[in-house]
Amino acid sequence: MGIKWKKFPLKRHVRTWEEKDMEKEVKNQILQLLATLQEAHDDIGLRIENEEYEKVRGILADCQESAISAGNRIEQFEKNQGEIIRVLEEYCEQLFCINTALVNQEQLNSAAVREKLNQYIIDARRRVKNNIKTLKAVFFPYKASMWASLDSIWRAAQKDVECEAKVVVIPYHTLDSNGKEDEFHYEASLFPPEVPIVHYNQYAIEQERPDIVFIHNPYDGGNSVTRVPKEYYSYRLKMYTKRLVYSPYCLLGYYSPEEGSFLCLTNGAQMADKVLVQSERVKQIYMDHKIDEKRLLALGSPKVDAIVEGMKMPKAYPKGWEQKLGGRKVFLLNTHLSYFVMGFDAKQQRPDNVDFAQWHHEDIFNHLLNKEGCGLIWRPHPLLKAMLKSRNLYSSLEFIEKWEQRIAESENGVLDENGEYATSFHLSDALITTYSTMIAEYMISGKPVCIFEYPLDEENCKNSPVDYRHNYYKERRGEENKLFEFIQMVLDERDPLYEERIKDVHRAFDNLEGTVGENVYEWLKRDS
Repeated sequence: MGIKWKKFPLKRHVRTWEEKDMEKEVKNQILQLLATLQEAHDDIGLRIENEEYEKVRGILADCQESAISAGNRIEQFEKNQGEIIRVLEEYCEQLFCINTALVNQEQLNSAAVREKLNQYIIDARRRVKNNIKTLKAVFFPYKASMWASLDSIWRAAQKDVECEAKVVVIPYHTLDSNGKEDEFHYEASLFPPEVPIVHYNQYAIEQERPDIVFIHNPYDGGNSVTRVPKEYYSYRLKMYTKRLVYSPYCLLGYYSPEEGSFLCLTNGAQMADKVLVQSERVKQIYMDHKIDEKRLLALGSPKVDAIVEGMKMPKAYPKGWEQKLGGRKVFLLNTHLSYFVMGFDAKQQRPDNVDFAQWHHEDIFNHLLNKEGCGLIWRPHPLLKAMLKSRNLYSSLEFIEKWEQRIAESENGVLDENGEYATSFHLSDALITTYSTMIAEYMISGKPVCIFEYPLDEENCKNSPVDYRHNYYKERRGEENKLFEFIQMVLDERDPLYEERIKDVHRAFDNLEGTVGENVYEWLKRDS
């Protein structure tokens, strides 16, 4: 029986976009073909034992044809897979050697033949699984402080040997008072060092055609403080992907139909194929604003994963922080983006001409700076100064810069200007804050929160995704300032509202296990 033994290399073929849609199916076909070869090796071993050598040579020829077919399929849709091809070439050489041995009537050990051939195919299957990516996902963050809304999904994707996951940090401009583009920003250097960044000039979505695109910026050109380039607007990204996924950069705590509808009406929420929502309650809010239920994925928020994982980490102080904060009870002061704007606007209407934003901050700083046993981290919203400049609120800007200087000169205060805020979350023992989405995030940590605005009414609290009633308040209408009392409570390690607050947290979030990113990724992969 004559066999014409074929030699590699295989034909080269450039993949087309139409063929890309077949990648997953082709990969499964290749793996199935390689599995069939392993079954054939059992037959080869059995027939060697029975001395059916002509049948063995026929099976060897079939195995070679199948290996060449697998190699050609690999080359058709995935270039640069030389290692897999090399293994298949060596496999074919081994088949040729076995055939030659049979022609020369050499004695063969059936178990050794079977094991040797299996080694090549097992190696080839492993390389196909690991090296041939059938799912492409790209993450388009723009602000490092918002990366937590995507991080755990990216970590799940980059662990998957079948997925090619890329992070492309996109640039943005802050806007001036006329809404014109002002300062240019590119925050790639602020991302965690373990996250490999692809420069935006090196990634062409038109050519890559990723299966899934993730965004956390839903505004396109509708943000009054920042703006990303038009090529990263949601409608354009949607043109080049099978699925656009919007993961909100904030947790939704307080909600009223009058004030919160904009969250559901942003371009990103409207254009996305899937919107990730933190709970069934938030899902209902989106549905109330005519977002199709099929587009809403209520598996929890990836931001919760970041908080849960951060709580497990040992404390690590940024440079210069430990000297000021070590051994103290640390209070994190959070200032919402619009708080100083509201204070300035309200000042014009007040008979005493008091800016309540400045007044509250002055009071908090005076209670905490250089106080024994206390440490202070002030984290103004990363875009606060840009907001004030865009509104020409230079009196507020001067106030902030004055206190930044006083904090720098203090014994126990630091200014948090890091790209991420997980460090401040972790190092602090309590939060003092305006109304902000950060309240909901901090409540997950279990630590006490003091809000320095008046409490919401009971009906609003009940209808909001997160019930704020079991936090502490600096002031209640008709009552005296409770800030000193709150500070002393934290110093004494007391928290009488803890149990009720934790119940509120468990009612507010569908997943507090730190597995949201994994669940989201697996769901999207199954559905892709």
